[in-house]
Amino acid sequence: MSQCPFIDRRIPASEINIPVTFKCGDGSEYVFFDHTAPWGDVTRVQFCQRIGRKRDVFECLNESEWRACYAYDPDLKATP
Repeated sequence: MSQCPFIDRRIPASEINIPVTFKCGDGSEYVFFDHTAPWGDVTRVQFCQRIGRKRDVFECLNESEWRACYAYDPDLKATP
């Protein structure tokens, strides 16, 4: 599967951002986070280099969705 090039992989694991590994059908892995808000709610999120925290974690995994995302720009270079 193709992942969005703007996924921010620099987010460190922490008490408020616990990494979750999703195994794709092709054997590859996709990492998103269980994020704990200050008031205690836990949501699954992904981090984008362009717009910050995103709640639709699989949008960044499905190529048809991330290419349609308003923050995606094929002319920009992502930070490795």
